[in-house]
Amino acid sequence: MPTYWEDLNWAEFQERVPSQWRAAIIPIGTVEAHGVGPLGTDNFIPIDLVNCIAEDLGALVCPPIHYGLVRGLAGYPGSIAVDERALGDYCTQVFKSIAAWGLDTIIVINGHGGNTSTLKNAAWEAHHATGVKILVVDWWVLAYSVCEEVFGQTGGHAGADENAYTMAIRPDTIHADWYKDDMTFTFENGVTAYPIPGPVITYKTGEGAPVFDLEKSKRYREGAIAKVRDHCKMVLSKWETMGL
Repeated sequence: MPTYWEDLNWAEFQERVPSQWRAAIIPIGTVEAHGVGPLGTDNFIPIDLVNCIAEDLGALVCPPIHYGLVRGLAGYPGSIAVDERALGDYCTQVFKSIAAWGLDTIIVINGHGGNTSTLKNAAWEAHHATGVKILVVDWWVLAYSVCEEVFGQTGGHAGADENAYTMAIRPDTIHADWYKDDMTFTFENGVTAYPIPGPVITYKTGEGAPVFDLEKSKRYREGAIAKVRDHCKMVLSKWETMGL
């Protein structure tokens, strides 16, 4: 059972951190349109991942950051956008504050591609200022091979991979009967459109659309969790081996 930062009393925290926990893990996502899935997809998935891997990594679970950088889908109803500078400054301050309590490692599980560059910069700023070791993980990138293995194709935004993971944990939020092919837009390099003309975004012609198969979705989730957990364990082990 993972331990949550928010559940600890201040005196308990003082007694157990950093003596018991030297690593912290934090899920970060956003709120935006996801095809026939929920606006909270990018939060639901990293929160679930963190809950599943934190104990194996010996990491204390931090409260999530629910809002992120939204641009291409900001025009779709319900999306909540945060300015890039505000997000970067905010995350940098959160990482520094975590480190200030004596934790020497922070694992960031990111659920939204729009956050990636900003989180990398925030991680560097916090590392440079405090020396804390920071690992930023785009979970779906690590799970590319799992999507190909389970579905025989690549994924996409609100596509085969994200839709499957959400279906595995929150099937009540997936509305398969709403899906139409014209919801899908295949991204092409060299083209920018605001808003993106489709809330399902794929990156390879003929691949990546959502697949509404609960059993495959469960297999995909299990494989994605294993990929993320194993990669995080490898990085932590390498840092230890290097004496960092």
